[in-house]
Amino acid sequence: MTSRSARQGSSAAGRIDTGHDAARIGAVAARLGMPASTIRYYEKIGLIERQRRVSGRRTFDARAVQMLRFVQLAQAAGFSIAEIKGLRDSYAKDPSPAGMWQPFAEARRAAVRQQVRRLRRMDRVLTRLLSCECATLADCLQAAEAADRRGIG
Repeated sequence: MTSRSARQGSSAAGRIDTGHDAARIGAVAARLGMPASTIRYYEKIGLIERQRRVSGRRTFDARAVQMLRFVQLAQAAGFSIAEIKGLRDSYAKDPSPAGMWQPFAEARRAAVRQQVRRLRRMDRVLTRLLSCECATLADCLQAAEAADRRGIG
């Protein structure tokens, strides 16, 4: 008799066994910390391939689990679903470090760095406003303009 965890494709150590026996959606979701509904959505929109059904239940092989991990990584880097599809397609064509996916990553990094610069400036302005001891708004605006001319925020 086969245990439930073995039928679901997870090993005793909690790893997903995606060898001969594919993992069911619940085991994959638990392992990746991702709701099963999200996995179904990714399948529905074509982010991951349509999964094989066994007795009406989705089963996931190692390739599908790897793609879900890729999606998680790309989301952590700030990519949108549309961008992740582009990354996936580019990576499939050329997975080398100098592959076609690199411009996507470089563009994302440039956008993040620009956003960091804007956030730092916002922080400086807020810090200046919070420490303002001006008697009037006009005085505060004058002080802000003077600080801007000196390059302080």
